[in-house]
Amino acid sequence: MVNNRLLIIVSVVGVTLSGLATLMISHWEKSNQQLRFQRQTENLTTALQRSLNRYIDIIGFLGDYYTTDYIQKDKKPIDRSSFNKFTHRSIQIYSGIQALEWAPLISHKERFSYEKQIQLEGYTNFRIRELNRQNQLVVAQKRPYYFPVTYVAPFQGNESAFGYDLNSHPTRKIAISQAIKTKQITTTGRIRLVQERRDQFGFLVFLPVDDPQSKEKMTLPIRGVLIGVFRLSDVVEESLKNLRYSINFLIQDQDANSGERFLGQYDATRKAVVTQSIPVSRNIYHYFLCSDPQVCQKTLKMGQRKWRIEFYPSPDYPVEQPYTTFATLIIGCLITSSLVFFLYILNRDLEKTITLSELRFRFFSMASHELRTPLSTILLSSESLQINYDHLTETQKQFNIQRINLTARQMSRQVNDLLLLNRSEFQELEFQPEIFNLKDFCQKIIAEIQLTTDHPIELEFSPKLTQVFLDKKLLRSILINLLDNAIKYSPSAIPVQLRITREEKKIIWQIQDSGIGISPDDKPHIYNPFYRGSNVGEIGGTGLGLAIVRACIQRHKGEWKIESELGQGTVVIVKLPIFE
Repeated sequence: MVNNRLLIIVSVVGVTLSGLATLMISHWEKSNQQLRFQRQTENLTTALQRSLNRYIDIIGFLGDYYTTDYIQKDKKPIDRSSFNKFTHRSIQIYSGIQALEWAPLISHKERFSYEKQIQLEGYTNFRIRELNRQNQLVVAQKRPYYFPVTYVAPFQGNESAFGYDLNSHPTRKIAISQAIKTKQITTTGRIRLVQERRDQFGFLVFLPVDDPQSKEKMTLPIRGVLIGVFRLSDVVEESLKNLRYSINFLIQDQDANSGERFLGQYDATRKAVVTQSIPVSRNIYHYFLCSDPQVCQKTLKMGQRKWRIEFYPSPDYPVEQPYTTFATLIIGCLITSSLVFFLYILNRDLEKTITLSELRFRFFSMASHELRTPLSTILLSSESLQINYDHLTETQKQFNIQRINLTARQMSRQVNDLLLLNRSEFQELEFQPEIFNLKDFCQKIIAEIQLTTDHPIELEFSPKLTQVFLDKKLLRSILINLLDNAIKYSPSAIPVQLRITREEKKIIWQIQDSGIGISPDDKPHIYNPFYRGSNVGEIGGTGLGLAIVRACIQRHKGEWKIESELGQGTVVIVKLPIFE
């Protein structure tokens, strides 16, 4: 036979070489996937930044229009109609814009005349307003100056922002002050828009419009501020509408306080921004694709503020399966295993040949002994009857006939055992349960066995058991084989005990003897056909009994176990389910 050490050496060398090749291919595939993810995050970042720049440019163009128109019209302010016409096209093209607004600088002295002027335009209930602690719009309190939203485009859907004093809110006030100080476009941190009716964050973009006459009017050198009003979700979703990447990301304002940095979280599956921070599920793909933090973290610039974007793959991100890696490993293992498998098959066939030879030898030994002996008995008895028929008494004739009958029954049982075992191996063993009286059945089995032996059998029967629903033929094979073994390997003076009890929905048979027991070395093999224990000596037997018992118990979907010590006897416990 092939040496197992050679199989191990061939396996180890082949697997090692295959593993080295697989690692090289795996590293190459990993680099390609990381590069693809990096390019996709760069595309997303570029799309977002380009969209933000476009909105900043729109505010810038609106500021240029204000300055130019103000000069051309002899320093007269732009009216509401002109503002709406100029902003109409931008609002129609760019869906991310919630509103474009104009808020003039109004001192407290000018407040009454300003409100009166707007009321004369047809807005009779117009007043400068602010939000109270209950988030309700109320008339603004007295302060040195105001930035009331005067022009709003589109007006529909943004009515609540009309007349709102931007100077009444700390975040808006800080952003306006920064814009005036730096004379550049400035963005607020996250805010709740006055016109917001949903749970979303927004932000404002301010551009101060200079006033050459400010020195004559007041200390602030501007006429007012132009405002771009944006919902973060609208901006992000409009920017990414043409991109189909399964990549989620968090947006955080790096210039905000720690508790107000979160702006939103983009869900690629729904293609929407949510304002509730959802814990990032960092699965194996996240660490695989984001092994370098620079790949998954980008920065956006928005009006003197910096937004940090943290990308991570969504659960349905199409990570390419490492087919090349698997193919390399599989091919290497196939090449390695081909020789190993060939050697293994050769070794297995040799072992099968030896096993079959042993089984054939056992079968012929069993057939020559177990079948020849009863045939000899039948022949001798029949010849005795034939030759001495006229000289034998009636008792002697009946004795010979009875011996022939019992011997024929024994042979019939042996042949039936072989057929039953053969049907079991081919999954053709029939299962035909029926209702019968268990106690009467067991007593008949014992009576039948004791026709051929004087060995005592003690029956202990639970009164709870009467009628059962089992296969009588299979149960008969179980009891006859177990009792026959117990009698055969036990001293003739010590009774074999058969106890039958009930436990919940199971019937339990316990067959106990005080015989020779089973050697520990034999226990793993005693269920194999034709196998007999090493300590049986000259005791006859076929080696089929326990194999047949196992097949019958399995057909009943039952369970069993054998407890035995060498020289101390054996206990066999069989549990069969009670079929309703």
